[in-house]
Amino acid sequence: MRPRPVSSTRLAVSFITALIVANVSGPQYIYPAFGASLTTRFGWSALENSLVSTAPFVGVSFSGPLCAFMIERLGKRKTMLISAFLCFSGSFLLAQSYIGRLSHNVILCAFYLICTGIGGSASYLCALDSQAQNFKSHRGMSMGLTSASVGLCGLVFSQINDFFFINKENPNDNRIYGFLIFMAITMASGMILGSFFLVVQDQEEDEVDDVKPKNNHSNDISRVVIQSETSPLLQTKSTSLSGLKFFLHPAGFALFFTMFIVLGFGYVYLAGIGQMLMSLSQDPTVGSQHLRNIHVSIFSIGNCVSRALFGTLSDFLKRRFHIHRLWIFWSASLAFLLTTNFLVRSVDSADDLLFGTIMMAIVYGAVFGVAPASTAEFGTQVFVRNWGWLLYSPAFGSQIFNILFGILYDAQAKRQGAQFCKGAVCFQNTFLIGNVLGVACLFVLGWAIANQRSKKYLSVSTST
Repeated sequence: MRPRPVSSTRLAVSFITALIVANVSGPQYIYPAFGASLTTRFGWSALENSLVSTAPFVGVSFSGPLCAFMIERLGKRKTMLISAFLCFSGSFLLAQSYIGRLSHNVILCAFYLICTGIGGSASYLCALDSQAQNFKSHRGMSMGLTSASVGLCGLVFSQINDFFFINKENPNDNRIYGFLIFMAITMASGMILGSFFLVVQDQEEDEVDDVKPKNNHSNDISRVVIQSETSPLLQTKSTSLSGLKFFLHPAGFALFFTMFIVLGFGYVYLAGIGQMLMSLSQDPTVGSQHLRNIHVSIFSIGNCVSRALFGTLSDFLKRRFHIHRLWIFWSASLAFLLTTNFLVRSVDSADDLLFGTIMMAIVYGAVFGVAPASTAEFGTQVFVRNWGWLLYSPAFGSQIFNILFGILYDAQAKRQGAQFCKGAVCFQNTFLIGNVLGVACLFVLGWAIANQRSKKYLSVSTST
């Protein structure tokens, strides 16, 4: 019996709902709006702050397989309700710690943020999966827009924080408690909404089998073009690839490595923007929260636009010119290399950091905007599983590089004999390491692209 198709109206409602769900599923992008206030209030060191600041991102990334398991076993509705509970509980408990009703122990605060990260990851994965299943012919655009929506999360919440939760007469009176309560209620409400309106268009076959030659006598070139258009990362007859085989595939490994480096350092930049601004500011106590909100907003806008733009662009390039999505990653890695070089050599003041924020946001958004569509090309039926495991790469990257950032920052502060490090030297060594790893990224992606090209030529020769 064939499944009954979902109406176009319900698909449209589901599409809009997915964007709303994604927009409240990014606690890792909201954290910079209030993270520095936690550090100041609790007196954390740079290393302790680095551990806490990566907690939401660790929750988002390391919970990938768990979230995939919940979606496959419990379904989207129950998973969304669990997500709402986790996000509300984590933010609410953190708010109680902020005003002293609960302990502000570093481990506890990190645990609360990890809970919000897990909830955000599960709800975002539900939104992405619904888009991957419903809009296969425009996968790059639909998933890119959904990815852009979660990137816009930081802008929305940082601006709300700036307008409603900062005392204009006393900028240092941040009213973070009220903001955390607002964050808890808003995130939970958006996820509960998604539990009712997210739907999936049933498909009997994967996209790899959707496009077939109409003429049995098609020439060799047309067969290669059809194969390239349907699944450019897979040159076999298999409709899906997951598990260890996914990571051993050159394109799968290149995706993992690129996300490890670029997204890892990208989140280090976002999470550490408060400390970097304090290091470059003449008086870090005057209007620092407003300045952080500006940079978080700029990062969110650049991240959002980049995700939507490059997600859609990857569709256009693949369909019109048969260009692998891997070329988007290669270009983003080149931009990452140039950005880290700028941060090492050309930043002397807080004003100089603005260009670094814009460039890092574009690079970060490009990778995160195209990665879901690239992952789905290994099979939409295993997309949730593959994406869940793939999220380990930025999780490891952000944790490792953020700890590195904290260690180098504290070491430089000790050399200066002060609690807070001053000058661009506080973070230059971290991004110098990123600069070197950016070169490695280009080589790995170049190898993967060359491998894909050689397999395409091989498929032509074997069919003649």
